[in-house]
Amino acid sequence: MAVVELHKLNGDTSWLVRLPTSPTAATGPFYNLVLDPWLHPTSQVDGSPIFSRQTRIEPAAFPSLAQLDQWLRSQSSEQRIDAILFSHPFTDHLHPETLTDQESLGVLQRATIFTTGDSLSALRSVRVKLDAERVVNLSSIAVKQDADQQGAHLPIGMAIDHLPAKDWALSPAWGKLHGGILISCDNNAQKVKVLYSPHGITTTSLPSDLLFKQDSEKRVLIHSFDRQTLPLIGTVACGFPNALHLIPSFKPDVIVATHDEHKRGEGVIGRLLSRQTFPQDHAQQLVKDTHPQSSCVLKQLSPGQHISIT
Repeated sequence: MAVVELHKLNGDTSWLVRLPTSPTAATGPFYNLVLDPWLHPTSQVDGSPIFSRQTRIEPAAFPSLAQLDQWLRSQSSEQRIDAILFSHPFTDHLHPETLTDQESLGVLQRATIFTTGDSLSALRSVRVKLDAERVVNLSSIAVKQDADQQGAHLPIGMAIDHLPAKDWALSPAWGKLHGGILISCDNNAQKVKVLYSPHGITTTSLPSDLLFKQDSEKRVLIHSFDRQTLPLIGTVACGFPNALHLIPSFKPDVIVATHDEHKRGEGVIGRLLSRQTFPQDHAQQLVKDTHPQSSCVLKQLSPGQHISIT
């Protein structure tokens, strides 16, 4: 039986989520969802290099969306990138050079594009010509409580939901930073929920139905381990202390580290950013000490590595 796979695409927070569409097939087929692709080796700039420029240290597993798409096709002629999701408007999540290289434009224009309200505005600013009917604003769906638009683009048994931040909590930028994306896969053989929140999300922002977990269900939390802060703005990435707070409510079976690459930072932000690291062995001990009844497993992957959710 094929299972959900999580593939780390770069050292930062780009992922390939492979969701099996058949309850019986042993090796697929999969619905292939790419999260926040930053594959091109160029730096990411927010506003101006004087304000913030970051350069990845680790090479991406694939240098472009086109080459990732080719790798999927090499696994099976029926496989390809089916959808791309942009969780945040910032250029480390929505990287212009990754989207606009000539080989990858065709992939981007063919795939379904999932956005939030914030990332949709950023995508439009890149000025890539896209079919409006293939662009799904998850924030709009959530407000209208109308899943028809989403359902038209996803296989049966799958759902993708934007979980916006419901409080400002620790910083004035909280609303733009600290939401989450919930990916659900129920193909009658396996039930999996993946909560992708690279900067962290609070329990108050989780919908009430997530507080109950079926025995047969597997849950994965993709979350920063490093805690990162900025003067005036406050918490940028909540880090592992926040993941600990989510264990009693979300009840993850696996917590996977993301957005922790120690990139080369330049500009004002690079000079002011403070980081508190939580290595995997330290984080696992914190789980044992804080939640001794939890069997949650922690994973830190390198680009090109993947885990299967069984």
